[in-house]
Amino acid sequence: MARVRAVLARRRWTLRRRRAAGAPRFTVQRAADQRVLCEIVLDSGAGWRGAGRSSLTPALRLRVLSRPGVAWRSDERKGLDELGAALYGLLEPLGRRDRGGARGPASAELHEGKGGREPLLRTTFACNQRCPFCFVPLTGRPAELAEISTDLDALARQGSRSRELMISGGEPTLDPRLPRILALARRKGFRRFVLQTNGVLLARPGRLESLVRLGVESFMVSFHARTPGLYDRVTGSRGQFSRAVAGLTRLLRCASCRVTVNVVVNRHNYRDLPGLVDFVADLAAGAGCRRRPEFYFSMINEAGHEKVPDWAVDLGDVAPFLRRAMARCRRRRLPVSRFGGETSFPVCLLREPGRHAAQRSFPKDRVRYAEGFAGEAGRLGRAKRPACRRCRFDARCLGVPAPYARLFGLGALRPPRG
Repeated sequence: MARVRAVLARRRWTLRRRRAAGAPRFTVQRAADQRVLCEIVLDSGAGWRGAGRSSLTPALRLRVLSRPGVAWRSDERKGLDELGAALYGLLEPLGRRDRGGARGPASAELHEGKGGREPLLRTTFACNQRCPFCFVPLTGRPAELAEISTDLDALARQGSRSRELMISGGEPTLDPRLPRILALARRKGFRRFVLQTNGVLLARPGRLESLVRLGVESFMVSFHARTPGLYDRVTGSRGQFSRAVAGLTRLLRCASCRVTVNVVVNRHNYRDLPGLVDFVADLAAGAGCRRRPEFYFSMINEAGHEKVPDWAVDLGDVAPFLRRAMARCRRRRLPVSRFGGETSFPVCLLREPGRHAAQRSFPKDRVRYAEGFAGEAGRLGRAKRPACRRCRFDARCLGVPAPYARLFGLGALRPPRG
């Protein structure tokens, strides 16, 4: 609260709670002329509006609504950014309080992705792997079908216009209810499904074909290493590498399947990113793949940095290997997902940032612009350098998790000029 008061005092503003139905609203008023500058709406997302369980990832969004006819002074936009970040730091923990409640973690989440707010449904919290950086509580009780139905209603109201739903877990292929859940989601209006999976169970004959018949045509496969030993270490499993490769190969042979290979970059695998690209490219070539797999290189998220800081890696060290891996993708004619969303790397690490930047702007309520993120400042939200404001990609980049900035600083962020 002290940080909120400091911003208000410095800007000579007052903040008042407005009584209104629905999402909580606040007005920001200038003390000098008593004009209401704007209204801030606290949107708590699908986790609170669905079945009453908070999302595993932060579900809050602070939306700033401008007042018609009010001209903002040149420094007031920056002040609103500061106020939004301070309010977010104050209010976001409220969205975490009921994670350990009797009803268990949420099955419904909304994520900031390159295409907009992307709805995600976790059908199960069981998994056959134990990736150390994973933030999902794998001991959680899966939601009942009635609860999932309520969550799907909330996601359908607040999700993207594409009517696409991400199915995740845990490992969703372990959930025997998956056919019923997909049918239920289709009745709620979802038409396209993306399955997040490690691919191990897809090695079983008939498993992939049954998913395709149920309407799943897009698969995001977590595949973080190309050797058995490193695969075991990164996934916290033993002896699953060959089955993961077999499952991925089946996917690559499927003419109707769109495959994205998700690589969570960490301290143990970042040096081998170019080799991993070659490995997948060779798999695709050997499978006679008609639709080339896409690569998605992702960071450990905020919760992962808090959980296993020793798995995190300085982006200054990652950058050369990431650039080589992306050059290898171009050489092997493998597409790379645009860098936009909560787990994406800042595009200033790349040689051609404009080629890979997201094509949409992101809300900045969680972003703080500062050089230092020590202590509590490095626990919540996103971090950027003040110089990032001058970057032409600033609006299309969410920076890095604040816990990363606390660990390594922001020296690796080099906003491109012009």
